Amino acid sequence: MAFAGMCPYLKDARGMERTVCECAKFTFPDKVARREVVYGYCGHPENWKACMLKAVMDRYYDRKYADG
Repeated sequence: MAFAGMCPYLKDARGMERTVCECAKFTFPDKVARREVVYGYCGHPENWKACMLKAVMDRYYDRKYADG
């Protein structure tokens, strides 16, 4: 359930220690490290578009649906 300005592959960022996207599961050493990633990419209005994991998932879905 993505919102405008949030990566469509973000699945769960409610927990303070773990964040799950469709491509990966992250565990963080502390809340500050988590905040840097989630607010810096996953939930940032523009930066999520530059995330390497988003690019990987975009290519995955392009391949998956290319053959019909």
